[in-house]
Amino acid sequence: MSMEQMSNNAFFFDINTLITTNSKVWIVDRDKPNKPILRIPKSDFNLIKKGVYKKDNIKFEMQGESYWISKDLFEQIKIKSKNQNLNISKLAFSMQEFMNKDIIENNDFTIHLENIRHLKNTSGDIYIICSKNTKNNYELVISKLEDKLKEIGLVVKNYYYISETFYNRDEDDINNKKVRLLIQHLIGMKTDGDKFSHTEITKYDVINFYDDEARVIELAKNANNVLQFLIENSEDLVKDRVKEVLKQYVCELVINQVTFNKVNLFVTSKVELQYQNVIKKFESFVFRIYNI
Repeated sequence: MSMEQMSNNAFFFDINTLITTNSKVWIVDRDKPNKPILRIPKSDFNLIKKGVYKKDNIKFEMQGESYWISKDLFEQIKIKSKNQNLNISKLAFSMQEFMNKDIIENNDFTIHLENIRHLKNTSGDIYIICSKNTKNNYELVISKLEDKLKEIGLVVKNYYYISETFYNRDEDDINNKKVRLLIQHLIGMKTDGDKFSHTEITKYDVINFYDDEARVIELAKNANNVLQFLIENSEDLVKDRVKEVLKQYVCELVINQVTFNKVNLFVTSKVELQYQNVIKKFESFVFRIYNI
């Protein structure tokens, strides 16, 4: 591995640890899709998609899809529909605040410099992982983040957009992509599907990873399981190169779960990548094949 492709350490931030928005899911009349009847938090919509409110036994048909909604939301819908003389059967969920560039740029958002300010006057490359945002729609927001970072002397080396579509996203897919991205830079070799490839990438001895999602934090703590899976599926020549890297160099992942608590900003743990001769089965380990 060439020396110019090696560096000491890097910092990978999920963009949601640096920028939070108040974007919400709309409920609209399909005849007037640009005007929300109700706005509900994205977290509530996620619960609806997961069927959490099925116990309330209120099934709502929207755009050919069935949703189980809460009693409280159903009461709000009934009141709004009655007051505005709307046909409930013509209502739909809308993601305008997540997909419409004009709305996104006019929405309020908060930049959390407190989660990155500690890097001031330190060396190391900074990367931002955009896991839930499409590049084009968030250009202005990212530009404003960069302006704030420049004020404290920080520059982002690169952005990774690992979900270019808003719909049909799976959180496990995104989490696997994130952890695999970190492993690639710790080993210094790109992956292709479920294996390492011959293509080299900048290697870092230590990567500091920042995220606020509990599930990706847990998967990152089990990065050796992902590593083992990738190695075992790789060609013999590539497999030997990865093993040699693990023998010769430090490959440490520092995992920082962001709390947004100003007293205790991060919950930190560390994982050193190691090759395991014995293949183990991990019931909790889920890996899926995706390209970055």
